[in-house]
Amino acid sequence: MLNSPARSTPPGSSTPSDLPPMPPSPNIQQKPFEEKPPQPSKAKLSLLALTFTILLIIAFFVWKNQYQTRQLELSGSRDEQQASLPDDSTPTAPKPSPSPVPILQGIETYTISQGSKNNGPKITQAIINPHDPQMNDNQTVSVKLAYAQPIDQVKLKLSSDNDQKEIDMTLAQGTATDGTWETNWEITDTVLYNYSQTITAQSGDQTSSITITIRQL
Repeated sequence: MLNSPARSTPPGSSTPSDLPPMPPSPNIQQKPFEEKPPQPSKAKLSLLALTFTILLIIAFFVWKNQYQTRQLELSGSRDEQQASLPDDSTPTAPKPSPSPVPILQGIETYTISQGSKNNGPKITQAIINPHDPQMNDNQTVSVKLAYAQPIDQVKLKLSSDNDQKEIDMTLAQGTATDGTWETNWEITDTVLYNYSQTITAQSGDQTSSITITIRQL
């Protein structure tokens, strides 16, 4: 049996068994690739900020409107309560009646001037007796008149505190063109605050009138 020729090892070389052992390789773990989430654009951020600002403004005005409405309701409620409460600080006192204006007693004579513009009968004088009558007193009023044409009618009207009355006067002295007209009546109302007499004379279609105001509020 043939023997295999021995293989020579060249000088300076080493066999695998002569090599030093390889150090163990480190355990390198490869991390998986992570994708970054997409970042919002500047336009979207601006839109979100604007929307948030608008919502804040709307919420503020809604709150302000509700607050003002509530304040008005509370104010009205307080006013109603105050109005319903009696005011004890200022007691109500009855208003004093004004004192009647003092006037002359007895007989009073009024001299009357109607001026040149009056085209009707001229009333020149009035005599009132008594001048300051009381309720149920009889009062006599005399009036002097003159006119170129006959005077047809003379009326006397009394305005008192609560009433008015009118009566015809009759010719007592003189003529229808120059005479004294007179009447007598009963005073049926007080004349403490409002007291005036109006004399009206008529001749044809011409009329003249004067008012003697004795008392007036």
